[in-house]
Amino acid sequence: MPHTFASLTSMSMAELEEVLAKGTAPSPSTVCGAEFRGWNVFGNAMAATVGKVMGIQRFAKGFFVRDGDPDQAPFFEGYNVKIRRGGRDEPWADLHDGTVTRHAFFRVHRPGEGNHGGRHPHALLLDYSLGDPMPGLLDGKNLKDYVVHPEPGNRDLLLGKAYFILGPIVNANFFVCERLRPAAFTPPPRTNP
Repeated sequence: MPHTFASLTSMSMAELEEVLAKGTAPSPSTVCGAEFRGWNVFGNAMAATVGKVMGIQRFAKGFFVRDGDPDQAPFFEGYNVKIRRGGRDEPWADLHDGTVTRHAFFRVHRPGEGNHGGRHPHALLLDYSLGDPMPGLLDGKNLKDYVVHPEPGNRDLLLGKAYFILGPIVNANFFVCERLRPAAFTPPPRTNP
């Protein structure tokens, strides 16, 4: 049975770890220019409650390249979108009545590039510390995501594992994303080389 958004968001952390290990890195051209609806899968009830209270259970994630062909660029980039609270089966609506709030920008590295920190070398690395514009204090500066296609042949589905790293403290959760819409986005001028 193929993986779907619904099936992945219902899996245990151990099951998601297995799927992540077997996944393949998306090519830039399959994700750039698109936004994906996202659902955080937390490892325990307390983390899930905190996620819901903070309004981060649901989100959207977009990818873009500033110049040229995404597959030829040295790296590509992305951002997160604030989404209204709701369930997995409710429509993904922007938090501010149709005004898209993009935040938590990141730089994307292909497998073998960037500082993967010994984690998931076969996955894309989304490095928030290199986001442009740079992240704010609570906007993911200490966050690294690793992303794969969990299902061969399905370029509309992503599985990721997010690591929040603060000194010796490392916390991780999974997230599942599914293609939502084209990204109508013009990036701001580059400030981070």
